[in-house]
Amino acid sequence: MRREEKVFCAFDGKFITDYREALVVNLAPGGIAKVWVLGPCLPPIEVTTVKAEIDPRGPYEGKSGGKYDSLTDVSKAYVEKFGVPYGSWE
Repeated sequence: MRREEKVFCAFDGKFITDYREALVVNLAPGGIAKVWVLGPCLPPIEVTTVKAEIDPRGPYEGKSGGKYDSLTDVSKAYVEKFGVPYGSWE
């Protein structure tokens, strides 16, 4: 992000000098997060992949007695049919 790079830009068919200017954080099932740095015409660089830790207090910072809100009927039907894809990015 701090140094300029010369790269071919397919948008206009020219070589340009540009900076990486954005961080992208993607969240995936199972508590996985991936971070990339990128910029216009520059290929993304993966910075890190991390896995979240479970908060021992439980949902709602321990203020719900360990209970989650109930699923809507639509959400419940989806989870029953397809499940939750934990670990799909590991």
